[in-house]
Amino acid sequence: MSIQLGPKEPLQCGPGAAIIAQSVMKTIRVALMGMRPRLRDILTDAIARERDMELIDYQIRDEQAILADRPDVMVCESDNPLDLGLPTRLLRTVPLGRVLLVGASGDHAALYELRPSRTVMRTVGIDEVIAAIRFGLQAVPDASAPSAGRRGES
Repeated sequence: MSIQLGPKEPLQCGPGAAIIAQSVMKTIRVALMGMRPRLRDILTDAIARERDMELIDYQIRDEQAILADRPDVMVCESDNPLDLGLPTRLLRTVPLGRVLLVGASGDHAALYELRPSRTVMRTVGIDEVIAAIRFGLQAVPDASAPSAGRRGES
């Protein structure tokens, strides 16, 4: 991640005094990967016009190269943007990144990212703990509700 400081409009703070306000803007590092030249040209042109985005020179090589480049977003072309194979491999290597798969036809895309989640379990019994271990909280209808019963009870 790189941080850019850029000038904004001068602020008047008294007679004849001007202060240049600084804004902090995170630069989004974008890697274009595995796509046909036409789509690459379109995206390169569009991204180049964005002040908060930077194209990083990237060719699909190996996982160590991805780690060294540290892209924030990896944009790839895919026949099937819903296929989990490529985004899973890329997110294992760059877990804080995002993967955008653009359909080869150009009319659909899918965005993949890992997001930590937290569900607070206010009142829990052993059944809820076991269910959370086994299935995540999908098996617990209302994680904040008191336990309805214990294993073996009717």
